[in-house]
Formats: sequence, structure tokens, C-alpha cells
Amino acid sequence: MRAQVLKTVFGLCVALIFAANVEAGCGSCGGCDSGSACISGGGVAMGSGSGGVACGDSGASLGNGGGACGSTVSYQTQTVMRSQMVTETRMVPTTTYQQQTQTRMKNVTKQVARVETKEQTYTVNVPQTQTRTESYTVQVAVPYTEEEEYTVSVPVTTEVEQSYQVSVPYTETVEQQYTVQVPKTEQRTETYTVTVPYTEAETYTVTVPYTEQVEQSYQVQVPVQKTREETYQVSVPYTENVEQTYQVQVPVQQVRTETYQVSVPYTEEVEQTYTVQVPVTSTRTESYQVSVPYTETITQNYTVQVPYTETLQQTYMVNVPYTETVEQPYSVTVPYTEQVAQSYTVNVPYTEQVAQNYTVRVPVQQTKTAYRTVSTCVPVTSMKTVTKQVGSYECQAVVSGGGAGASASYGSGACGGGSSAGGCGCCCCCPTTTCGSGCGDGCGGSGAAGAGSGCGPTVSYKQVYVPQTVTEQVPTTTYQRQTSKVPYTYNVTSYTTQTQTRMVPVTRTRTETRQRMVNVTKYRTEQRTRSVQVRKCRQEARTRDYTVTKYRSETKTREVPVTRTRTETRTREVPVTTMTTETKTRMVTVTKSRMEDRTREIPYTTMTTETRTRSVPVTKTRMETRTRTVPYTEMSTETRTRMVSQQRTRQEERTRNVTKYRTESRERTVPYTTMVSETRTRSVPVTKTRLETRTRMVPQTTMTTETRTRTVNKTRMESQERTRDVSYTVNVPETRTRSYNVTVYDTVTEQVPETYTVCVPVTTMKAVQVQTCQQVPTTVTVPVYSAPAASSEVIMDGGSYNSGMMSEGVIMDGGASYNSGASYESAPVVESAPMATGAGCTTCQ
Repeated sequence: MRAQVLKTVFGLCVALIFAANVEAGCGSCGGCDSGSACISGGGVAMGSGSGGVACGDSGASLGNGGGACGSTVSYQTQTVMRSQMVTETRMVPTTTYQQQTQTRMKNVTKQVARVETKEQTYTVNVPQTQTRTESYTVQVAVPYTEEEEYTVSVPVTTEVEQSYQVSVPYTETVEQQYTVQVPKTEQRTETYTVTVPYTEAETYTVTVPYTEQVEQSYQVQVPVQKTREETYQVSVPYTENVEQTYQVQVPVQQVRTETYQVSVPYTEEVEQTYTVQVPVTSTRTESYQVSVPYTETITQNYTVQVPYTETLQQTYMVNVPYTETVEQPYSVTVPYTEQVAQSYTVNVPYTEQVAQNYTVRVPVQQTKTAYRTVSTCVPVTSMKTVTKQVGSYECQAVVSGGGAGASASYGSGACGGGSSAGGCGCCCCCPTTTCGSGCGDGCGGSGAAGAGSGCGPTVSYKQVYVPQTVTEQVPTTTYQRQTSKVPYTYNVTSYTTQTQTRMVPVTRTRTETRQRMVNVTKYRTEQRTRSVQVRKCRQEARTRDYTVTKYRSETKTREVPVTRTRTETRTREVPVTTMTTETKTRMVTVTKSRMEDRTREIPYTTMTTETRTRSVPVTKTRMETRTRTVPYTEMSTETRTRMVSQQRTRQEERTRNVTKYRTESRERTVPYTTMVSETRTRSVPVTKTRLETRTRMVPQTTMTTETRTRTVNKTRMESQERTRDVSYTVNVPETRTRSYNVTVYDTVTEQVPETYTVCVPVTTMKAVQVQTCQQVPTTVTVPVYSAPAASSEVIMDGGSYNSGMMSEGVIMDGGASYNSGASYESAPVVESAPMATGAGCTTCQ
């Protein structure tokens, strides 16, 4: 800090002096040619532009004396050491690991099995049947009778006079008009659609199954039935209900917010000093022991349970049933019949006339006018030419036979003419007239056939139509249809509602009490006696033989091979690897972590404990030893051959007729009926009623209460103590012994060679480029200022000054160095350009 302050002060002083010299210009010293300074006063000239140290009129020299004016500058070469980064190659030891396979002895443990026989004592519950006498209570029914009173309502009937009204009906006939709907049938033509079926042939494919017989070989397990006798124990279960209290964990779902810490990893480069175990392998001789197995045969005694059978005699009790006849009294309820007078109530019907309001719909006739379309036929007369026949029939006489030989016509062939006999002109022609009869008396006279007597010719008459056509104008009437609207009136019947009153006969009933004799069945109790067969049992002692299988122990001897081991000491060469520790340094990427707090929602389940009770059936068992003959089946394999039906199919094409439908439109005539209204009149009989008042005697019944007494049969229950024998089973514990074999494993240790892999470090030299900081000498030219009065000077990188306390020159590299030995390098170095010849100002002309 001190050196920095000094440097700063010196720098400010030099800057002020240099600024003063610049302002002064060249003085009276004669300029720069003489080589002396142009400073009239004294100052300091340094390499930083300050100039030399001059003596002036008013300034003092930094040297010991000095009143001389001006100084000389010379340049000299100095060697300065500077720092410089140099890249060089170094050989660095590098360790790599190689895998080596080595062998070592390993101890292996084996389990050697051997069989041991142990004795086990166990307890068996043997069931025994015992009998105990217990008392129980029976409820016996005892009948008895009691007298009790009860109340009866007795009806009493009296006659009462009653007036009532009767509605008497009568009938009247009324004319009534009514409208009738008369049906009228007409024909109309309608079109309808018909679905007409037709048939087409269609080809389809059918999968037809057929069966083939295939020979198949198969194996059959033929059973062979065998039996064996075995003894088995049965665990006979029985169930007890035990009340059990248990706890149930009922889950309850909840959600909690949890703050948790997360370890977030990040990576740093850390310099690590590590230790390397460098293996050094050597060999040593060691002794070890080996268990060598060998087998010996020893004699072993073992116990065998040999079964044998004994026949024992057992006495047991038997309940032998027998029947006894016992006289037993019993009660009988005997029915008997009595005649009892009974009062009963009868509902007697009677009729009353009651006024009733009813609604009548009265028809009202109304005349209304309407128009209808009337079609009339009007006659029209016109003239028409008509040709008609106006001919007539004429009566002509035909003469046949006679002497005249000719026919005569009377009346000129027409009715109305005269005849030979003086005919009168009759209008009708006579038929054939025979001889002697004449024409008859048709004209009022009796004409003869001829003038003389005798038969004349035969005359016959016939009607002959003589046609005659006449044409004339005849008036003809034709009819034309004309339509016109004609008003007409019609009657409409409407109905109005009217309320009327009528007397209606109502049937009601009155209660009458009457007496009748009723057969009542009663009961009386009688004591009787009967003989009852009672089944009883008596105890009898009987004897039976049963077979018991027992076991006796026999000791036998057998030769058993036993594997034993003996210990032997052996020697072997064992490679021993010792590790030499070396310390090295490396840059290791270290993964570190920082903790961060985070929040999450965690669903959790808490269990709530509930205590519940349940009835649990507990099944317990007791052991029973039984013997059974067990059939078992052994299967023997036989190969057989059979014919197997195998279903296959083939495709066949067939043809079938398919019915399809097409739609056709047809017409038909349909009759339909419309209704035409017609008004008609009819006589309707109407029934009306009129009220009449009448009188009658009505029975009236009243009830009278009476208290009576009756005997009631009742039964009470009485308790009776009785005794019975009950058989029950007791389990008696019995201790038994049995032998069982246990396999025991002995541990045997052996040494086995083992091959393992070791990573061996190998050190090699590796060339690495390394940057180093070295001091490089550098040649620098510096100015040296000399003054006549100065005995010594300070040479700096930027200038020099003379100091009285320095005995020799000190060179500074960017700083000041004093003779006291303290070095200050923190001040900035100010380098100036070298001055020209002459220690004056730099602005010389």
C-alpha cells in the first residue's frame, strides 16, 4: 500500500513538471542544439515525459549538489525475465486392470442323511357308552267344568197399523212420429290389386352326408378286481356352535396432502485422491485337513411290533322288549240331544209407495223448410208419319158337291147380303152346313138350302183377312227431363228435459221375532276303562366273543452300513497375493443432489376396527379304528379293433320349384248401401202412475235382555315328574406308544478347488501435453539520464531519477525499487517514447 501511494505521488509530480515545461517552450538556453536542457529552473526529467532533473534558479537538485543546468541521455540494453506459457510433453504413469484367473480351495458343506427310530406316546379318546337316569316334567291336561252366566237378547214382536201410498200404473196410447233410415243399394266398380303366384325352377347345391366304415385300433384298460384287508382310523366329526367375537377392519378411504422432498441430482467435477492396491503375488506352503469318508458295517438291534390275535369274552346288556296289558281309565264325552225353544228374528218384507223425482225427455215437433232438386219429365208433342194396316176379315162361302156343280156366293161374298132363301145379311159366317139343315136360324128366319127339296151343294164359310195399308200423320208425345229446386218442409223432433214426480213402490223389511224348537246337542263326560298294550323293556346280560389284535415287541438284529470319516493332514502350495497401497489423484464426476420440497395428493385407507359377533359351527372329531375289505382294481392294457362309422359329405346339385308372386290389377263390381231417411208414425203405449193411500198392520220387534246360565268344559295343565334312562357316550383317554422313523442329516465339510477371476493393475507410461509457466529472458533498451552533480541514479523502465540514499542503480520492471530491499510491483508502468538528442522539450524547431 505504501509503495502504491509513493508511486501515485511521484506520478502526479512528474505530470505537473512536464506540463509546466510544455507551457514554457524553449528558453534562453539556446535551443535544443547545444544538448542541454531548456529549463531555466530545476525539474525532474523521467522516461514518462517528465524530463531530466535540472538545476534551476529556483529549483533544487535531487542530487547531493547540483546547480548545473541540463543533463545527458544515453540508452543501454537490459535483460528482463518475463513469464510465458509453454506447452511441453511429459510421461505420466497410467494404471490399467487385466483379468487373471486364479484357483483357491473352498469349503463345501454336504448333508448326509441317516435314519433314526424314535418312540412316540400319543393319547386316543376311546368312546364308552354309559347310562344315567334323569327326571323330566310332563304337562298333563286335567278337564273340569264351570258354571258361567251369559246375556241373551230376546226379541218381542207387536202389531202396528201403518199407512202407505201405492203408485198404481195405468197405460195410455200416444201417437209418435219417428225417423227410419231405409237402406238403398247401388253398384259401383272398383279396382283392386291381386298377388298372383307363379312357379319357377331353381337349382341349388346340397351337402349330402354319407357314412363309411373304417377299421380302428384302440387300447382298452381291462379292469381286474382284487381285494385287500386294511385297518383304518376314522375321524368321526361332530359339530358344536360356538359364539365367537371377531374384529373386522373396515376400510375408510381418505385423501391427504403430503409434502415430500425430492433429491434433484446435479454433477460436479471433484478432484479425488484414491488408493490403488497393487497386487504382489507370492507362494506359501500350508497344511490342511481333509475328512476322508469310509464305510463300516455294524450290527444294529431294532424292535419289531409283531401282531397276534386274542379272543376275549365281553358281557353286555340288552334291552329286551316285552308287552304288558294295563287297565287304563279314560274320559269319554257322550253327546245327547235336547229340544230347546229358540227365538229367532225374521225380516218380513212389505211395500211402501215413495215419491220419486225422475227426468223425462219430452219430444217437441219443429217444422223446417229446405230445398231439394226435383227432376220432372215434360211432354212435347210432334207429328210423325205412320203407315198402318186397316184391313179386315171377310166371311166367304165355299160350295162343294151337289147337282148344280157350281158354288154360289151369298150376299155378294159379304156379310149383309141376301141369300137364295132371302138371307138377312148375318154378321157371322156359319160353318159347313150339311144337307137338309140350311143356314140355321142365325138371321131370324129358317132359310132352306135350296128352293126345292132334296140335298143341294155343301156350302162352307171361312174368314179371310183382306189387307189395306193407310199412311197418315199421327201426333207423337215425347218427354224431356227438366231439373228445378223445389222448397219442402220437414218435421224435426227435439227433446226437452222435464222433471216429474211419481210414486214408486219400495220393498222394505221389518223384523219379527218368532219361536221354534231346536235340537241342541250337548255333551256329558263318562269315565270308562280300557285295556292298553304297554311296551316295556327289561335289562338282560349277554355274553359275546370278540377278537382283539395285540402287538408284542421282538428284538431283531441287522447289519447296517455306516459311513464315517477320518481326518488326514495334507500339504499344498498356495499362491498368496499381497496388495501394495499407492495413492493417486483423478478428476471424478460426482453426482450430488439437492433437496426440493414438493406437494402431492395421496389417497390413503384407514382401517376402522369393528367388533362383531357370529355363531361359528366348530367341527370336532374323535378317532375310531375300523377294519374294512377294500376292493381295488388293476388295469391291464389290451389292443382291440373296431369298425368306426365316419361321417363324410359330398356336394350334389338339385332342382326345386320356387313359388314367386306378381301383382295384377283387376276390377270388380261392389254393391254399397246408402241410408235414406223416412218419417213414419206409430202408436206408443205410455205407462203412467197415480198415487193411492192404503193401510196395513206391520209387526214391530223389540229386543229384551235376559241373563242365563250354562256349564262350560275347561282344561287345566298340571305338571308331573317322570323318570327315564338315557344312554350317553363318554370319551376315555388312553395312552398308546408307536415307533416312527426320522431322517437326520449330518453336516460334512469338504474342500473343493474353485476358480475365480481377479483384476490385476498394470502400470504403463503415457505421453501427455502439459502447459507450464516459465521465465523467458527478454532484451529491453532503456534510456539512462546522467547529471553532473548526481553521484548515483535510479533507472526505471520509463525514466530515472537520482536519489541521495541510493548508492547504485536499481532497475524496475514497471515499478520502483529502493535500496532498502523492498520491492513494489503493484504500481502501473508508464512507458515513454525515447527522447531525441538533447534534454530539452520535445517541441524543438
